[in-house]
Amino acid sequence: MKYPDCREVKYLLTGEIRIYDCELLSLGDDIGILRYILEKQHTVSSQVLPKNTQTYAFYWATRPYTLYRWYSPQGEHLGDYFNIADQVRLNRTQFEWRDLVVDIFISPQGRVLILDECELPPDINRDLLNFIQQATKSIIRNYKAILNETDILLNRYFQ
Repeated sequence: MKYPDCREVKYLLTGEIRIYDCELLSLGDDIGILRYILEKQHTVSSQVLPKNTQTYAFYWATRPYTLYRWYSPQGEHLGDYFNIADQVRLNRTQFEWRDLVVDIFISPQGRVLILDECELPPDINRDLLNFIQQATKSIIRNYKAILNETDILLNRYFQ
């Protein structure tokens, strides 16, 4: 399913660019929310995301991460996925951000998994590595509050 509203443009450290057509749900001064429906089944860690999984994607211009919250086609919560990020730019037609490789998956049972650290480039800039490490620690410390914050925002769209 394609949405003409807004595009997510993700820049990878490898230089690759990934673009996804999404539905714009909200855009404020510091936060934007997109919705995307998976066109095929996808697996993250051990979590299977079936076709038609709804992704609610949160982007903050001033935070070192983005957040994907996943729900099955029946509305069951499938997990939460933080992307360590920087260079977030939000406007009505395009959400851009740089993916800094490391991700944190929170299972529906509350298990925290740090993913993809082994994929960091061996020659990564020391300051960027420190940024990634600090962001990871911050998410692990604060993920419950962040999820509560986004629950409030999601409730606006489920009612």
